[in-house]
Amino acid sequence: MQVVTSGLDYIDRAIGGGIIRDSSLLVIYDSFSLGWKLPFEIMKRHISRGVLGILINYNLPLPRLMLRAKSVGLDIEKEGERGNIAIIDVFGSRYDFHHPEDYVYRIENFNPETYIPKLEQIYRTIFKKTDKTDVVGFIFSLDGMAFEIGEERSIKLLKHLLSSRIINGRHLFSMYLLGEDRVSKGFLSWSIEFNDYVLEFSSEKGDHGISEQMYVIKSPLVKFEPMAYRYDTKHQNIMPLTSPKD
Repeated sequence: MQVVTSGLDYIDRAIGGGIIRDSSLLVIYDSFSLGWKLPFEIMKRHISRGVLGILINYNLPLPRLMLRAKSVGLDIEKEGERGNIAIIDVFGSRYDFHHPEDYVYRIENFNPETYIPKLEQIYRTIFKKTDKTDVVGFIFSLDGMAFEIGEERSIKLLKHLLSSRIINGRHLFSMYLLGEDRVSKGFLSWSIEFNDYVLEFSSEKGDHGISEQMYVIKSPLVKFEPMAYRYDTKHQNIMPLTSPKD
């Protein structure tokens, strides 16, 4: 069993030491949370170390996706031109947006029934064009996937991706982002079941702004203990929440 870094020391400590190779990380966030930034930050860190990033975009037009990534310093256009990131643009395929960039891949004639084999073919094409052997995948996002192809079909697709021989062996790990306010409790439960690591970000609005908590819910590592943290979005750090005194 090989344990690799998430790219962020404070996340490695919180989950018990790092991420097991070929495993998966689920990041859950609510409507007002900035927890969605974490997978972008992790991908940025690994790209800087020579890892190939593959991002499947279900949520946004490509320019808005790029803008969101830039909020954590990830320049998709620059890294794409350098061969460091590939975008599988499901959103653009679904709504007929065309982008000429070589690092952007479309699923032609999008149809949920033929989606999986077409996605596999795109993965094969990407791997043929790169000499990078380590990959970090990022599904942006599971709620976007569920909206586009339905929750039941999304669950079947997740099962398929987790067992796919095309992906296994190349991935350091995969990341799945989930906006919990946009899916059913059943879909949320299945998403937690499928993933090896689970982090939940919860926001709280108050008189002095919005505070964030990070709950470390799941990890397969022996040293892991479920804990709650205050999440400092500005300085990218966490602080354990102290238990209330009796």
